[in-house]
Amino acid sequence: MARRGRPAGSTQPIETVPVRRWFRFLEAQGAQGIALPVTLLFSLLVRWCVSLHGYSGRGKPPLFGDYEAQRHWMELTIHLPPKEWYYFDLQYWGLDYPPLTAFQSWLCGLVAHWIDPSWVALGASRGIETHASKLFMRATVVVLEFAVFVPAVVLLFQSRQLRMPWAARQMATFCMLLQPGLVLIDHGHFQYNAVMLGFVVWAVYFALREKHVLMAVAFCCSFMFKQMALYFAPAVFFFLLAKCLQPPRSALLFVKLALAVLGTIGTMLLPWIHSPSQLQQILVRVFPVARGLYEDKVANVWCAVNVVVRLRSLLPVWSLVRLATAATVVAFLPACLHMFHAIRRQSRSQAGAADASRLFRYCLLNTSLAFFLFSFQAHEKSILIPLAPALMLIHEEERAVSWLVQVALFSNYPLLFRDGLHMPYWVLAAGWSFLRSRPGCSADKQTSSFVACLQWLTTLAMLAIHACHAVVPPPPSLPDIYAVLNATFSCVMFAAFFLYFNYRQFAGQRLGVTSAKQKTA
Repeated sequence: MARRGRPAGSTQPIETVPVRRWFRFLEAQGAQGIALPVTLLFSLLVRWCVSLHGYSGRGKPPLFGDYEAQRHWMELTIHLPPKEWYYFDLQYWGLDYPPLTAFQSWLCGLVAHWIDPSWVALGASRGIETHASKLFMRATVVVLEFAVFVPAVVLLFQSRQLRMPWAARQMATFCMLLQPGLVLIDHGHFQYNAVMLGFVVWAVYFALREKHVLMAVAFCCSFMFKQMALYFAPAVFFFLLAKCLQPPRSALLFVKLALAVLGTIGTMLLPWIHSPSQLQQILVRVFPVARGLYEDKVANVWCAVNVVVRLRSLLPVWSLVRLATAATVVAFLPACLHMFHAIRRQSRSQAGAADASRLFRYCLLNTSLAFFLFSFQAHEKSILIPLAPALMLIHEEERAVSWLVQVALFSNYPLLFRDGLHMPYWVLAAGWSFLRSRPGCSADKQTSSFVACLQWLTTLAMLAIHACHAVVPPPPSLPDIYAVLNATFSCVMFAAFFLYFNYRQFAGQRLGVTSAKQKTA
């Protein structure tokens, strides 16, 4: 007798990933039109529920946390001229993000001042935590995310250039919008990472559409919003350079790209461009080398190595900068050169654009993972950066990407624990595991038992560290032992993912082969 939900005589594997089963059900019922609205409404509901919990620095004077930093930038940008923005009271959350973040703070500050001036009163509003002001701050994150990030994700996965079935498009959109790490950091901890990542998704979308000037503008907006977008810079540079050198050679494209980049950056620096000292101050604030190799426990190589060798004590800061820079370049260069040579030899065609976009997404993932693992002054939240291109590959790398999302969420647990986000952490972690990636329950019957067993062991190891943290007090001599265990374990996993995705990029089909096979299928 055939099992329920599977036609008699069918040789297809039973669909066991609930999110895919949901979209295939809608497709079978002819209800495709409600799929995207339901996804958007559900993602909005999840974000708003998370925002009802704690945030960075809640009730913790005198500096509070990231929430207060973002609010403080709103008050200083609307009350002071731009020439003072990067100098004002640097001991109390001095502005240390690029100009587009400053302009976003200025715009949000104007709206806040229009609604209630007390929310952004210069000096007098420090540490304000009224219900109405928190409601406004939470709303700004949602509005900006749905203005920049959400449309880019929807358009990317609805693009005809991506050769994906309807259900796979909807599932990829769902997974990218409901990625638990981004939801918890932006709407729980409180940041605007989705804006930066949204511009990156726009850049990938424009690359897929062969609109390279718009791609360059979108990427410039990304790193002018947050400097961490430079994790993607080598991949973007080599991709656009390959396009400029593609036969027939296009000097005109190179000129257009140069003008677009200079024009975009120059426009955003316009209030300060007349003063070299102002530009230097922005550079110093945006790249705070004096903070050291890393601050909190972060799941990268340098923090893991520090368990055995105290590099920060052995070497001066500038030696560490050079060491980290050299290690990062060595790590990302192979993937970038591989992509560059492959795209340069590629022929211009619609199928070629799709293949180039696929390779570009792999390179974005490998480059950003290299930066996270080896760069100077990486933060634990920076793992959100490689997760963006990873989720753009979820249709091709279902188990690996879902697994990476789980480990990335685990790596941020110490930060979320301090913010009082225990409940949303566990709900979203369990929800992701159930809807997307329950170990051993993949519909892919070709997955080896070794890989399935390894994912189970990884999950059990993370649960064991959580359990020990909950019931076993750390010894007085090692108060940070669980944070160190978390960072070290996560670092090993991220290094393994880095090797795997590099292998996948290099071992993948040559450009043009996939499309040719599909045309003959």
